[in-house]
Amino acid sequence: MSISRPKRFQTCILLTGLLLLLTVIPSIAGLNDLFDKKELDETERKETIERIDSIQEKLKLLQDKLRVLERRKAAKATAQNAQRAVGAISTTPVQINWQPIDETSTDPGEFGLYTYLLFKGEVADISAVGTLEDFILTIETLPRNDIPASLANQFLVPVEKPQSLISLGRQPYDFKLNEAYLNRLELQDNLPDGPILVSMMEPIDPYGQGDVPAFLAVSFGRQTPQRNLHLAKIWHHQEKDAIASNGHPVSNLFWELIDGAGPTVVTSYQQRILVVLPQ
Repeated sequence: MSISRPKRFQTCILLTGLLLLLTVIPSIAGLNDLFDKKELDETERKETIERIDSIQEKLKLLQDKLRVLERRKAAKATAQNAQRAVGAISTTPVQINWQPIDETSTDPGEFGLYTYLLFKGEVADISAVGTLEDFILTIETLPRNDIPASLANQFLVPVEKPQSLISLGRQPYDFKLNEAYLNRLELQDNLPDGPILVSMMEPIDPYGQGDVPAFLAVSFGRQTPQRNLHLAKIWHHQEKDAIASNGHPVSNLFWELIDGAGPTVVTSYQQRILVVLPQ
């Protein structure tokens, strides 16, 4: 038996209305649940606030990393423009003057000077973290050092492990591993906030239990980029040759740094020398 066109149309309307009704019912139930839901208890309220704070902190870090990337891009563009002006464009990769270290790499070289770029301060302190990034950028833009990385004649920077095989540029600074080095060297409370360069004649295990080798730790605080460049060049010059032991293992570096560094606060404790540069 055939169904007339009006009846088919009515049937379609009824089916469509039924489908819409089935769709709306869960939504209404969800709204009822939303309006009938009891107020959050104290534990849920605290957890919600903590999640919001965590998201805000991550957003601040992402904003700071974006600012750093923009600054690095501008600095690279400036350098390329300067090289074009003299008719020579360098093909040297950016990362040439420092070597990444992670928790599994406690012996990055065999000879030369081991210089760890550490950071004292809170990750949430955007200004201090920006100073650290400025110093890393300063190291990257130093003249190329032809000494092989296996000789440890490069700055050592703790970075986070890559999350994938895809290279997205420089890995973020590993603040947790950095804290392990500070604890191992007992530098948590002895120096002001900011970048710290720690040089020694042998590598150090951040989780080791033995004696810490003699070292020179210099706190840069909030120095200007020009001053950072001047002081980093001193290290870069020292790293080009093996440092001969003469009294303290890094005595040559110490005296060249102090000479012309201006007012400093120097503390000597056994085989450890702590230097605080003026702000």
